[in-house]
Amino acid sequence: MKIDRQTRQNAKKYFRACLRPDGSLNEQSIREIIGLLMAEKPRNYIPLLNRLLRLIEMAVEERTVRVESATPLLDQGASVFADLERRYGPASRTEYSENPKLLGGLRVRRGSNIWDGSVVTRLERLQQSFS
Repeated sequence: MKIDRQTRQNAKKYFRACLRPDGSLNEQSIREIIGLLMAEKPRNYIPLLNRLLRLIEMAVEERTVRVESATPLLDQGASVFADLERRYGPASRTEYSENPKLLGGLRVRRGSNIWDGSVVTRLERLQQSFS
């Protein structure tokens, strides 16, 4: 659904009000703003809430770290998470999983950035270079 410019700007304004100085989301502010919008029901409040929700989802996704490994890691990826946190700042959510299809190595995803050091990806690249 297409929303008008003023509604997009208002959603951005409310989203910025939900951020802490360090850039992380303040859950209490989110609850207060959504409660306020639901109580007042300003013009175009449904598209406004949808846009605000999308901005919040994107912010959470940008601070989510996912680690996949071919074999179980001894520390469940804690050392990888610590290294990424030191380099790129704290993560709002971390996920670890085992994926035997990788054959070896790690695949790390933080937001839209993917670092793929898996054997299967290297083999695919090698196959493409021969084609």
